[in-house]
Amino acid sequence: MRPKRPVLTGPLLGLATLAAAGCELTEVTTADSRDVLVVEAVLRPDRQVQEVLLHRTLRGLLVPGDPDARVRMRAPDGREIEFQPTPTEDCISGDARLLRGSDTLVVEAACYRSPLEEERWVVPGGSYELLVETPRGERVRGTTRIPGDFDLRGLRRALRDAASGERRCFLPPRTELDLAWSVSSGAWAYLTEMEVYGLRRVLGGSGIGSIPDPLRLIGVSVSEADTTVLVPTEVGAFDRFSYDQELLRAIQGGFPEDVQVHVVVAAADRNFVNGVRGGQFNPSGSVRISSVVGDGVGVFGSIVTRRLVMDVRSGRTVFPCLE
Repeated sequence: MRPKRPVLTGPLLGLATLAAAGCELTEVTTADSRDVLVVEAVLRPDRQVQEVLLHRTLRGLLVPGDPDARVRMRAPDGREIEFQPTPTEDCISGDARLLRGSDTLVVEAACYRSPLEEERWVVPGGSYELLVETPRGERVRGTTRIPGDFDLRGLRRALRDAASGERRCFLPPRTELDLAWSVSSGAWAYLTEMEVYGLRRVLGGSGIGSIPDPLRLIGVSVSEADTTVLVPTEVGAFDRFSYDQELLRAIQGGFPEDVQVHVVVAAADRNFVNGVRGGQFNPSGSVRISSVVGDGVGVFGSIVTRRLVMDVRSGRTVFPCLE
């Protein structure tokens, strides 16, 4: 699990965190500088423990939390899950301070976690209700329906982990992979995150300037039926101006030998899509839309993820991606 520091630019488990467990904070600004409760929660069926992050609108250089709230969720079977407060660093790995321009912001967001249970209570296709109550008398509600289950297609000879569903296989160098998956019922978008490890080592000395390790690229298909992406060519539409163009050209048409590629495909509900849109990811407008109601704003969404790990290697291999 890679370390992740909090940033004030995107919601909990936003686009660049699909493959990790890190959390991000939404920056909420109000015209009249009101003190507003911000709720952030993204349910994931692949995790036994779910998290809710509470904080207030920015107060100077402080992002205040709300540590004494009551946080509950109602599952499809009617049972109520009571979340318990836990240290902020359990939700946000890394330092709780960050730079914003020349200033240092202090993050005191409050983290709440569901109890660890033997069986996962968040399931694809299920509908869940969130209720947050604070000592100030504020009440915030939200609902999300988890996108339906789906699976990666093809990859007939790839190794599959029965517990996590993760696929692993070998891809020849300079070869594209037409990655496809089944439809996830109710999904509003499919987000694809690709991380390429080893490019700095492999391409060092090639004259390319800055080579991050890993290189992270994001793709999106804003349709329930758009279930295919050409890797790597069609991943990274939102990142093409963020990296050295020579670096991006070096992986067009396929990866160089001896790198490892992690691809995560996430089916996202409407709440998640409306919460992260804006900036370069803007499928239906530039304004983030709150998916909670009552005495606060925020995101209560859900995603279902599938993961593929590819080792780029020439010659015949066990567990090939393409056969």
